[in-house]
Amino acid sequence: MDDPFDPSPRGVGLNLGRLILNVSTGIVLLITLFVGFRFVMIFLNPQSSFNPYPPPTLPATLGPPTPTNTPAIRLPTEIPPTSTPRPLPTIAPAATETSEATATPEFTVTPEESPVATAESGAQFELQTGSPTYIPDERGCEHMGVGGKVYDLNGAPIVGLAVRVSGELAGTPIGPLDTLTGSAADRFGFGGYYFELSDTPTTSDDTLTLQVLDSSSGLELSDPVDLTTYDNCEQNLLFINWAQSESE
Repeated sequence: MDDPFDPSPRGVGLNLGRLILNVSTGIVLLITLFVGFRFVMIFLNPQSSFNPYPPPTLPATLGPPTPTNTPAIRLPTEIPPTSTPRPLPTIAPAATETSEATATPEFTVTPEESPVATAESGAQFELQTGSPTYIPDERGCEHMGVGGKVYDLNGAPIVGLAVRVSGELAGTPIGPLDTLTGSAADRFGFGGYYFELSDTPTTSDDTLTLQVLDSSSGLELSDPVDLTTYDNCEQNLLFINWAQSESE
């Protein structure tokens, strides 16, 4: 029979056991949470400081190749004159007459196997019969220019001669600008040349000149020819052919 006056507390041993069990459980839970947190961090970032065995660092990958600028090939804007022009040889007249240009210029490219005609130094050139011709530019009304070909005595187009345009258009200085015959073969066929004068059709009256030159010496091979332009889209391409003239 229990003594109701026993001063010793009941269940002290049982409460102490529960306390130790709770503390142990808490420690195990904390360790589990720490291990789980560390696993998640290593999974998300294998290079983190939590990973005792980090994977090796991969070498840097090469990016796409950097494009390089290809220098554009530009024709000289001016032909350096020589102090002493070459002598003008006598040109023997050919049996055939200079061919006449048709009213509608041809834009087909002559086959590459066609022989390249050359002009002798000092040979003179003049406007071919039928030039100039005014036609609409096939690219539209946002262009205005002058182009054509230079022919030898046999009616073959000449490649490598210089053509110069200079003057002013609507008060704006133009040139002098030089180009070579054959530089616009994609538009006017074998031996073609072309100058872009404006991005819109513009009226002018004898303020621009066109002339044929020897490309190596700058020797003038024709008289300057005055140009007239118009401000409508049906005449924004001025087509001018030159023909080699026979000596008298």
